[in-house]
Amino acid sequence: MLTLRSRRRDGNHRHRRPVAVRASLLAGSAAVLVAGVLTVLPSDADASGPARGDFDGDGTSDLVYRNVAGQLYINTGSAETMALDADVSKVKDVLTPGDLDGDGVQDVLTLSSSGVLSFHYGIYARVPGGLGSRKTVATGWQGYNKIAAPGDMNGDGKVDLLARTPSGTLYFYPGLGTGAFGSRVKIGTGWQQYDELIGAGDLNRDGVGDLLARTPAGVLYRYLGKKGGTFNAKVKDSRTEWGSYNQIVGGGDWDGNGKTDLLARDYSGNLWFYAGNGNGTFATRAARSKGWGAVTQFAGAGETPHFGKYGIMARTASGSVYSYQVTGTGNLSGKLLIGSSWPTSSTRLAYASSLRDSGLGDLVVHSVSSGKLTNPAFYALTDPLIAAGSTTYNRIVGPGDVTGDGKGDLLAVTSSGTLYLYAGNGSGTSVAGRVKLGTGWQQYNALVGGGDITGDGRADLLARDSSGALWRYAGTGSATKPFSARVKIGTGWQQYKKLFSPGDANGDGKADLMATNSSGALYFYAGTGTGTFKGRVTKATSGWSTWSDLL
Repeated sequence: MLTLRSRRRDGNHRHRRPVAVRASLLAGSAAVLVAGVLTVLPSDADASGPARGDFDGDGTSDLVYRNVAGQLYINTGSAETMALDADVSKVKDVLTPGDLDGDGVQDVLTLSSSGVLSFHYGIYARVPGGLGSRKTVATGWQGYNKIAAPGDMNGDGKVDLLARTPSGTLYFYPGLGTGAFGSRVKIGTGWQQYDELIGAGDLNRDGVGDLLARTPAGVLYRYLGKKGGTFNAKVKDSRTEWGSYNQIVGGGDWDGNGKTDLLARDYSGNLWFYAGNGNGTFATRAARSKGWGAVTQFAGAGETPHFGKYGIMARTASGSVYSYQVTGTGNLSGKLLIGSSWPTSSTRLAYASSLRDSGLGDLVVHSVSSGKLTNPAFYALTDPLIAAGSTTYNRIVGPGDVTGDGKGDLLAVTSSGTLYLYAGNGSGTSVAGRVKLGTGWQQYNALVGGGDITGDGRADLLARDSSGALWRYAGTGSATKPFSARVKIGTGWQQYKKLFSPGDANGDGKADLMATNSSGALYFYAGTGTGTFKGRVTKATSGWSTWSDLL
């Protein structure tokens, strides 16, 4: 369990005592202490310096995370503060690398979906747990599918960064001590083999930052750093539970003893704690707290972060549309009515992976009579028109960013089978003119897209043909050729009445799949991150056959 305690500091002496536990550690979900016991952790008198990610100055690391609504929170244990709202932060990935500018206060790095790396000043001296102003550090980082903060890798006392491309090239960015970073240096290839890269901090207390890496099969390796920005040979961790976690979080000292620890969240939303031994290894795991499933991204988590769609929409024939949010555990929340203006007789709908930098999914409405594409999220505007569209379209889908610029795009198919691309501009209110991608798409009776299936951070597309074969079109990140050649990944899918993607429903950064049959059963297929899906899990045995559309 995460310990919650009151805090004060008197000179170099820190004192802790238990306090009343907040009813919720996470907006919109419950946080329950394991066995109802509040544990006081050991003294941190031996801590050699401030804990990385310590925003309230008590000597222990705090949790920073993004929720389903796209908001960024700081949880210090005794208090929780929304540090950045969705419309301000535009956060895809988030890091707590330490003190970037040498002012003695912990800072935050965020990466937007469109590749803007931002530095957020910590302001503990004025507002405990808060963040100050933001400045842009770099742009064009949408070309990376993972960034990590291992600590000081070259021995100059400044925080450094690592960044990985979808093809597996790893780059080292030396910190300048001003909140900015120097020119990148290529330090390796083949890193696409890992589905989690965790900036672990200094695990063996030699003054050099270290890295942890996990394979999709659940094998964890330790890379201890060498001064100069490289690593020693990898060492395999013998434990077998690493595959049971959807996010592994490194770089913090959560018990305040001066040794770098590890946190891990399982697929049920439980948080586990691994105390660092100070020699590169960890003690046996201990249960911490529950109810963390709705966190979409922990700061310092190692998985390739998902962005843009966290749920589904369901429509009745008369035009009532309901939303279901994901819970981070492979399930859906209760339905919420969002409108009753879109009957199936006059409109087609698509629930697109976000067309905006906020990371919120967008409902795209296609008028059957006029062909126009509109976004109801902007009905307050004089004209919520996205594009003129066409009356010949019979299917619209928004799988995410398929052009490689970090902005959500739309795809449209005509009744004769021509596929068109509408490149998004990141506003949700407009797209570029349509571009023809190909023909022959009339052979498919379902198109599904909700993010990354192959594990490279690029949006992919699924298509089902009339025989029930399921095909994968892997995203390339190229605007001129957004998808590679199709690959068959299954047969027998004609048994399902509806196929749809909730985005990342279980919190591991990989796009998942859902399906219903004619009797109303609901099934969940978790993405493996290798272009396929795990075996189906029944989520409901009836009740889902009444919907005209599931998006």
